[in-house]
Amino acid sequence: MIVRLLLIGLSVMLISSAAIARPNVVVILTDDQDGTGSISHMPKVLSLLAEQGVTFTNSFVNMSLCAPSRASFLTGQAAHNHGIIGDQAPSGGWQKFRPLEGNTLPVWLQAAGYSTALFGKYMNAYGKIEPPQRGGLQSWVYRLGGDFGIDGTRQDDGDPHTWVPPGWDLWFAFAATGYYGSLINENGKLLKISDYSTDVLRDRAVRFIHEQSQTTAPFFMLIAPKAPHTPAIPSHKYEQAFGDIKLPMSPAFNERNVSQKPPVISKLPTLDEEKIGKLQKRYRGVLQTLLSVDDLVEAVVDALQSTGKLEDTIIIYTSDNGMMLGDHRWVGKYIAYEGSIRVPLVMRGPGIPKNETRSQLVNNLDVVATIEQLTHVTPGIAPDGRSLSPLFTDSTAPWRSAILVEALGHREAAVRTATRKYVAYKHDFEELYDLSVDPYELENKAKDPSYASDLASLRPTLDGLRRCSGSSCWVP
Repeated sequence: MIVRLLLIGLSVMLISSAAIARPNVVVILTDDQDGTGSISHMPKVLSLLAEQGVTFTNSFVNMSLCAPSRASFLTGQAAHNHGIIGDQAPSGGWQKFRPLEGNTLPVWLQAAGYSTALFGKYMNAYGKIEPPQRGGLQSWVYRLGGDFGIDGTRQDDGDPHTWVPPGWDLWFAFAATGYYGSLINENGKLLKISDYSTDVLRDRAVRFIHEQSQTTAPFFMLIAPKAPHTPAIPSHKYEQAFGDIKLPMSPAFNERNVSQKPPVISKLPTLDEEKIGKLQKRYRGVLQTLLSVDDLVEAVVDALQSTGKLEDTIIIYTSDNGMMLGDHRWVGKYIAYEGSIRVPLVMRGPGIPKNETRSQLVNNLDVVATIEQLTHVTPGIAPDGRSLSPLFTDSTAPWRSAILVEALGHREAAVRTATRKYVAYKHDFEELYDLSVDPYELENKAKDPSYASDLASLRPTLDGLRRCSGSSCWVP
């Protein structure tokens, strides 16, 4: 008995020691990957990450749109705090984010002694500038320049196509993105790439890992492929894959009665056979492109293993936002329904148990806070999320009761709990779903008197979260 207790104590000490050491961090951030099932078609992610780590089954994003979500990853802030609320200027995109680049996660990691590297997508509209006002010579220069030519930037601003943000030791970023045919900025030098872009990122990331084999300094990698963003074009290797795959059709698909939904949904026509056929083709392309991401994951894990770095590395797999393909007649994102705001989240590494799941409400802000804690960096901005590390060793650890979902200046803001979702729209329209009995969000209970107490508690909760910052974003 004494020997058994000693062995248990030693195991706890070893796990704690592994968790305390400054690990390497690899983040694989896909583009528009839903969190409702596509990961189940990625066998290497499942075997190398999920079976070796923790899968978070209730993982969400603060705002379901690319640039705001990526800004949240780089700052640890909710959209209402960092102010990036669109993919293009003037509301968002790289043009608006650029002044914030000096106080971001890679800057903090670099200051803490980490080698940092980005591979792939950085921010929407990266490498472009906001078009000048219509008329005048500068406007014509911009229109003639396009993505690759003269753009009217002042000389003292530098060339936006070769701009390398602060905080990155290796910058291997898309200046123009395609599945086949990309322009990549490698530390300020533009490279025209004709090979399949996910494979190009895979090979450069593997090379970076091998370059770290001779150093004991920790490293941070952000690998952000284009996949599965549509139009999803697969690698030639996978053009015949998933020939028999069927488009998932939950009870919410092409919803028959949308009279209780907000105008943005209730005005949509039902999906006809032609549109459903196109969605079927689109879904197949999404899964085909993810097979190349699956290969990327395998190559990264193999490289970490061969260089002796795997046991000292946290690997995080997630996406910037979800994507809906016909649920509630909606095709896209930037809305508060589950298919839009749910994303995959899998983590493996030192101190993380194997082949386990966690059902607590977590979001992309928590991912940033986790990285900050595990790497012992000092963030320049108070995190709006909270480290997930308490959940690694205790599946019943006390956790938040509600999270905020934002869509500033457009459609809605929402608060989601374990069993409820309350959505507030402009013009006093509301949605309330009892997810415990209606997980597909079919019955809007906002006008149901039996749910009046839910509305009475969720309205002020949402009001508080929409103004929250730092610790005030935590709802116990």
